[in-house]
Parts: sequence; C-alpha cells; structure tokens
Amino acid sequence: MAGVEALRLLGSPDVRNAILLNEIGILLHDLGKLSAEFVERGNAFPHHLVLRRLTRDRDPHLASDTSPRSALSHALRNCFPVGEESTVAHLLVDALSRDESEGAESMSTKLEEALSGVHRMVAPDHREAFERVAQLARDVRSDLAWQVEGEEVVAAMEPPFIAADGFLRGLDQLPFVGDLVEMQERTWHPAALLSPEVKLFRAIHGLEEIEGTRQSSCDLERLADVRELCCEVLANQFLEINNIRKDGPGDLGSWFWKGRLCSGSEEAMALLSGFDQGVDLEGEEREAVRWLGVRAITRWACSKILVGNSRDGSQTSLWGHCWTLSGLYKSSAAQALIEGRWPQWNRLTWCTLTIDLEPPDNGAMDVVKDLVEVEYPLGNELGRSDTGIDFTFPDLDGELLAPLLDGLRGAVGRRIGTGTRPKVTVDSCRPGARRDGVPSSA
Repeated sequence: MAGVEALRLLGSPDVRNAILLNEIGILLHDLGKLSAEFVERGNAFPHHLVLRRLTRDRDPHLASDTSPRSALSHALRNCFPVGEESTVAHLLVDALSRDESEGAESMSTKLEEALSGVHRMVAPDHREAFERVAQLARDVRSDLAWQVEGEEVVAAMEPPFIAADGFLRGLDQLPFVGDLVEMQERTWHPAALLSPEVKLFRAIHGLEEIEGTRQSSCDLERLADVRELCCEVLANQFLEINNIRKDGPGDLGSWFWKGRLCSGSEEAMALLSGFDQGVDLEGEEREAVRWLGVRAITRWACSKILVGNSRDGSQTSLWGHCWTLSGLYKSSAAQALIEGRWPQWNRLTWCTLTIDLEPPDNGAMDVVKDLVEVEYPLGNELGRSDTGIDFTFPDLDGELLAPLLDGLRGAVGRRIGTGTRPKVTVDSCRPGARRDGVPSSA
C-alpha cells in the first residue's frame, strides 16, 4: 500500500473512528483501579468487571440470556465450528438441552452427567477431541460462576462503584469500547470468542504489565468522588459520540475527535485542582469540567494511583501505564490495517517516529500531534524536545515504510506551511519495548 493510500485509509471515517474508539477503551480499561478496593486488594478485586455486563444482561455474546446453559452452548458451537471437536460439541449441547434446570450449582452436576454420557457415545479415535471439548466446557462453567460472583460483589458496593448517571447506558452503545475495559483479563469468554482487537490488547498488556506496591495520592475514601466525577465527564462524551454516530460514521471527522479526546482548558484544569483540595463543583463550574476530553479527565483521575515500578525501575502512575498502552495499541492497529493482517501476538514490535521542525515551533508541534494522533491515527506522543516530537509508530518493512514517511512528510508540510521544514525519521524497531517520556500533556 503506497504512503498516500495508507494515510487515506487511516484517515477514512470508519477506520479513524474504529481506532480512536478503541483508544478510549484502552484509556478506560483500568477504571476499576480507581478504587480503595484495588489499592488494598490488588487483583483480588475484579477491577475489570466493574461494568457488570453479564449480570446486567449486556454480555456481547449472550445478550439477555446469561444462563450457564446458554453460555456453554454458545461457547461450544462457536469455538468448535468444524472437525471432530464439532461433532463432540454438538453431542454435548444436545445432552445439556435435555435438562431444563438452571443455576450454577446444578449446572456443575448436569455438565458432568452430560459429559459422562457423551464420553460413552464417542468412538475411541475421538477421545482426544472429547477431552478438548470437555476442558473448554468446564472452564466456561467455572469462569461464568466466578464472573457472576465478582460482578455481584461490585453491585453490592456502597456508594455504587459507577454512580454517574448515563455512564453505563452510554458505554453499552459502544460495545467495542466495553470489550477492552472488560476483557483485558479473565472472564467467562474463551479465547476463540475474543475479537482480534481484544487479543491484540491482551498481548500488548502482557508485555507492558507492571508490578509493585499500589498507593493513592489522595485519601482512599476520596477515590469514589474522583471516580464519580471522571465517569460524569465520560458519560457526557459518550452521549456526544453516540448522538453523532446515529447519523453515520462520515459525520465523525478529526475535528469531532479532537473535541472528544483532546479538549481541555486552563480554567477546567484549575477547577479540578480545586476539587482535589476539597472544593465542591456545582453549576457552571461543574458544567465546564464536564466538557473536558477523555484524555484530560482520565489523566487527572488515573494520576491519583501509583501502580508500582516499570521494567526500568521507575515509579509508574496508572495514567502513565494507560497512556503507554494506548500508543502501542494504536500503532499496532494501524500496522495491521496497513499490512492487511493481524500481527503475531508473540512477535510484537514498535518503532519511534520523530518529527523535527526547523525552525522550532511549539504551535506547529501541536498541529503535528493532532495530525499523527487523530487525523491519521498512527500512534501517540511519547515526548518532545525543543526541536521535535516523538510518537509510537508501526513496525513496517521498507517497502511500506518509505512511502508512508514520504506521505506523512508532505502532510505535515501542508498543514504547518512552507516556512517550516519537517524532518521525519524512524528509529530501529524494538520488540515489546517500553518507551520513556510520557508527555506532560496528552
């Protein structure tokens, strides 16, 4: 794909919308960690289940039928569409359908009874296929019960974990965003049911995982207030996104996404600083904050949590972790689209794109940032110097890379004018490399 064609693809409405909506999902994937429960219990708190999609009948595969039997049948039919396993899976689905009793406790017994019956029916040369089907069925049953229990724990919390009006309703209309929030870790969904986008995120998340002591920069009781305000702002942005999406993807131009993702003001950030000091936000002040972009409000909220040390030993905030993941994911998704194939999850690599401007111009750097992050979503900013700005960038071979850089150089020149000469370079690719220099403003 030629460079101009690649930029045209990434800048097309449906592709841009998909990449940027997924960026929102990644920025929100650690929403459950904005809690005293996570600080005190770590991953023992099911922080990725805070949307309660299963118990609210919003599961992407089951809709309103979230019974154990329905989950088992769906997984068996869709994970084994062909071959010996398909034959065994259909036998098991038929056996399960003969008993109408429900409930997690009874389903464990019913499943084992059904498996025993199917085992007696299958031919000896199908026994390995039977074991694979049986293992998946037992895993689904166990994980379903675990997820229901975890979501019920979240549902019982007071004050409600997500108390902002309209947040869950708005996110339910963006199911692909919800997938990245919920499916980053264990759920009842077998790997075969996960979308390529979720598999890509899991692979990147595994490479960028962090370990260490969790702590909050504010009182633990205050985290619920921080989370509620954050969700209120996000709910307002979800409403805007969903309202304009009703008219079709062509209506979501880069101008729209700059408002939804990037909007911010010194006034609104000052109001958040006052909120951190205990000042209540009401009326016009709260309304001003509600129009902050997803990045600004997420940065404010997630900076409250320190989640340990990165590979280089430096202390990492929840925001730094989320911002790094969003850039690596965006560049990997752009690479998949340009190459026309999803990457091999165990061989993920990224590059660093550097755009130097002569003469240096901070205003021009902001224009370049909009171009690379939103107009043609190729990556996110890693940091900037006096003369240039760095981004995550797809790992492309020379035949794809050279024309893409030529097209990008031309786009930058046209956007900032002929008086500035951009120099566009890419470093050597590094496997699973963590980038330093999370920018001071996203």
